[in-house]
Amino acid sequence: MTTFAELRRLALRDPRVRAFQHRLTQPARRSALPVLGGSGRGLRVRVGESVMRVSGRGEPEVERAMLDLLSPGDVVFDVGANIGWYSLLASRAVGPRGSVLAFEPSLENAVLAQQNAAVNNLANITVVPAALTDRDGWLTFLNKGSLEGRLEKDDSAAQAERRTARVAQVESRTLVPITTLDSWLEQTGQRPPDLVKIDVEGAEVGVLRGMERTLRGAGPTLIIELHGTREEVADLLDGFDYEHRAIEQGLPTREAAWWAHIVARPAAAA
Repeated sequence: MTTFAELRRLALRDPRVRAFQHRLTQPARRSALPVLGGSGRGLRVRVGESVMRVSGRGEPEVERAMLDLLSPGDVVFDVGANIGWYSLLASRAVGPRGSVLAFEPSLENAVLAQQNAAVNNLANITVVPAALTDRDGWLTFLNKGSLEGRLEKDDSAAQAERRTARVAQVESRTLVPITTLDSWLEQTGQRPPDLVKIDVEGAEVGVLRGMERTLRGAGPTLIIELHGTREEVADLLDGFDYEHRAIEQGLPTREAAWWAHIVARPAAAA
């Protein structure tokens, strides 16, 4: 049986649906809307195209799973932060002694993430307008609407084949700075994250490759949204000696839906 989440994901991939949604909600998206229910209750959010967030019907299972893993004082890296929804949730959970770094290469979304942190007086969020992957430098970012932008980069033969077969409208291309999580920590001297949330529209393999030293050393917990990459992600996590399962279904990663969110932790800590 097709779930509501699957139907929503399929609908939002249709550019006609996104265009209609965009026109319908444009007045509301210009304001910081109050969140009336769910994990974000009490927040005020400028949503961009992420209108589901303020309704309390976003990704409740994933949100609860992340919040259950956080404690005051933790450090969170939100990779592919979009408008900063998960950053906002994490910020409240880790408190003023903790910190959240929100990596978002889309300048439009990065601005919204910064505005959302400011309007909620959450000073422990830092928005970084860059993408994390497996090398440093610059790369083309494909703007496919607020929710589907991604790097113009294939991290595996299977990913290249999927991208070739998938028809998706590209609104524009921009050059964005890229770095690895390992390089970021080495260059900034910042404390390694306790939890890393990754939602990068199919580029998750590159992000994981770029944080190998951190995974083997600090062993952060990971929450990853898959985009048809379950085999490649599972292979990498196995190589890093991580245990991993789908959050929504409780299935092993290789048996999970192509869109599933997984939680992964070092085998010694799981």
